[in-house]
Amino acid sequence: MNVQIKEIFEKVKSENRKALLEHEAKEILRLLDLPLPPSKLVKTEEEAIKAFNEFNGPVAMKVMSPKVLHKTDEQAVKIGIATVEEVKETFNDYMNRFAEKEVVGILVEKMVAKGVELIIGSQIDKTFGPVILVGPGGIFVEALKDVVFRMCPCSLEQALSAIDEIKTQKLLNGFRGLAPVNREQLAEIMSKLSNLAWEYREYIGEMDINPLIANSDGIFPVDARIILK
Repeated sequence: MNVQIKEIFEKVKSENRKALLEHEAKEILRLLDLPLPPSKLVKTEEEAIKAFNEFNGPVAMKVMSPKVLHKTDEQAVKIGIATVEEVKETFNDYMNRFAEKEVVGILVEKMVAKGVELIIGSQIDKTFGPVILVGPGGIFVEALKDVVFRMCPCSLEQALSAIDEIKTQKLLNGFRGLAPVNREQLAEIMSKLSNLAWEYREYIGEMDINPLIANSDGIFPVDARIILK
């Protein structure tokens, strides 16, 4: 077990929380050497502006709070922020609207170029224990219901075979002019996440990395959710 990963889970447990905040989940992914977009948790307007300037381009800003778990529903996520003025407005709007929600900070994250949206997740099967799934993500998850499962831990070869079983293969092969999905990289991410789900099965109840955006630069997890058992 990675000591730093275990410490994150233990901290969340000690605070009697059922879910990791997004920045905590992404810190775990970073410790797995997954290719996350640059991000920073900021606590002041000045820190938010500094992060925006450092990332040199459009950013997303998200409220990090144990009382704001459905960020989209509560308008606690804004994407495509392209100016310092927008950063200021968004930061102050969040701090005002969520003043009573135990905000631990605002996550400022560099936007990822458009690509194919995918999902990798895990859950506990009553028979097989931790299982990992892969398929089209984002809006396609509910629309297509096209995910393939493997038992954890899952090898690279098993991950590649799962990817080959996705029914909507055209999404992976260069859909509407987008770059084809790098299957080897997707399989590597799936295998690493399956090992995480297996090694930390005493902690992890559910995990959703949705979406992962696959573009010509690679595959990037842009949202992450981990629920404790």
